[in-house]
Amino acid sequence: MSAPPVATPTRGARLRLAAAVAASLALSMMSAPAALALAAAAGALVLAAAMWRGGAWRPLLGRLLAVNGFVAMLWLTLPWQFGADGIAASAAGRELALQISLRTNAIALCCLGLLSGLDAFAIGRAAAGLGLPPKMARLLTLTVRYFDLLAASRQRIERAMQARGFRPGMNRRTLRVHAQLVALLLVHAMLRAERVGLALRARGFRA
Repeated sequence: MSAPPVATPTRGARLRLAAAVAASLALSMMSAPAALALAAAAGALVLAAAMWRGGAWRPLLGRLLAVNGFVAMLWLTLPWQFGADGIAASAAGRELALQISLRTNAIALCCLGLLSGLDAFAIGRAAAGLGLPPKMARLLTLTVRYFDLLAASRQRIERAMQARGFRPGMNRRTLRVHAQLVALLLVHAMLRAERVGLALRARGFRA
């Protein structure tokens, strides 16, 4: 027995996903800082329009801050180079960091604005409607879903650790406890994957 078909996506979701993919591809090929700055400004307008339509602004800004955390790490490393006299500033490194920063923010702003209001399941259905194989679309939605479940498991374990008096610090015990936390999460993930596989097969799914 084959797997049940993926639900039919709406035309609007397909168009928004196609626009986000096209914008990301176009921006990834840009290199001029001025063009990237204009693209970032346009992306900011798209995101502002999404917020004005009623999108939750806190999660959107949180995702944008997470992206810029990665950008901040670039600025700590790329603008510097090792030379005969030690660490020195690098003009080429600064230009590259600026280019990556603008490109990353332009893509993030466009995607956040265009995909605002769509959850992982809606994006998976839209991707299937644009030609992604249905099994890949199901894998996408399952991956996002179970990442959330693993995050919830981690939060429960951390609350239990805090209830037992654990306080993290720069010491060997903290490293050992966090290693045990990672091992426990891996065990939870393996057990959950086995249960999900059994449930899928019970419902007639065939890879």
